[in-house]
Amino acid sequence: MPLLILAYLIADLLSIAYPIIAYYLWREWYLFDDTPSDAYAQRCLYGAIALLAFILLGRFLIKALLSTNRPQEPEPHMFESDKHDTLKRPDGSTIHIEYYGPEDRQPIIFVHGWNASIKNWYYQRTYFETNYRLIMMDLPGLGKSTRPTNRDFSLDKMAADLKAVIEHTQVRNPILWGHSIGGMTILTLLAKAPNLRQMIKGVILQHTTYTNPVRTILLFAPLMTAIQKPVLVPLCWLLIILSPLIWMSRWMSYLNGNAHIMTRLLTFTGTQTAKQLDFSTLLSTLAPPAVTARGVLGMFQYDVTHELPSIMVPTLVVTANKDRLTKPVASEYMHQHLPHAQLVTVAPGGHQGLLERHQQVNEAAETFIRSLS
Repeated sequence: MPLLILAYLIADLLSIAYPIIAYYLWREWYLFDDTPSDAYAQRCLYGAIALLAFILLGRFLIKALLSTNRPQEPEPHMFESDKHDTLKRPDGSTIHIEYYGPEDRQPIIFVHGWNASIKNWYYQRTYFETNYRLIMMDLPGLGKSTRPTNRDFSLDKMAADLKAVIEHTQVRNPILWGHSIGGMTILTLLAKAPNLRQMIKGVILQHTTYTNPVRTILLFAPLMTAIQKPVLVPLCWLLIILSPLIWMSRWMSYLNGNAHIMTRLLTFTGTQTAKQLDFSTLLSTLAPPAVTARGVLGMFQYDVTHELPSIMVPTLVVTANKDRLTKPVASEYMHQHLPHAQLVTVAPGGHQGLLERHQQVNEAAETFIRSLS
């Protein structure tokens, strides 16, 4: 999401500043030690040591301060299926696919959000894999999927990848579940391939939008729209050019906790556990900045406003009352203009409601899925 680019860039710049400040303090200690300014030198030394400790270990303090202790909450962790597949695409990319659950059950195809991977569906996998056939794909350049050689990260390309996964897996009457850009990918596919609509049993659109996400963010939407061309687009290209440096500073932000602060402020509401916050932040950190930026450039061109009334597929729209990246009115608009749509609001919930409010999300999704039988 565009706002995340700005937020993480601020975190990255601060992370670069920390070692510079630590070096300055160390130098001041070195210059003034054993002089009349010895007390000042000692303060500089203690400051340098404290800052270095924060640079390496700050995330442990930050995630504890910004999270809630929920002793009975199952904690997410990395996972991988021993049943997986790779789909080669004409543009040079390869799409990583993982399979869970019995092959003879209702298939659900999951499309994750940007700056994430299959791993973001941890709670959905554990909840649904016993009674459903789960098919999870990594979007190009993220997780274990590789980048296209033509550097095309448009929504049309991602929709084509989703269509290829549906055809490759040969599933019948699948349910498509997309989070954030995953929902945009599904809507783009249904808008561009009307003949496919009758083959889809149902759709779940979670924390997503129907148009350029700059227009539907909760915070600073008018400002973000105004600065899209003069600021955000050049900034994306700068991230692409400086991707290795930005990625290094991104890992520094993960270690010192700056990235956790931004993840908490923009995607959670404060009821998440420390592990959930760290898990989501780690997934974002694993995403190459160049891929993130190219995906955001693709989102700037996204719009299916006029196609919504023609998408006759049963749809569950999941919104969150405190989603700062996709405001609830975007979900309400889809609910009103998709002919067979239901609306569920996660409260309290943010953009990562599938982690923070996973039980509520999963129960609403299962109720919807059962209604399709």
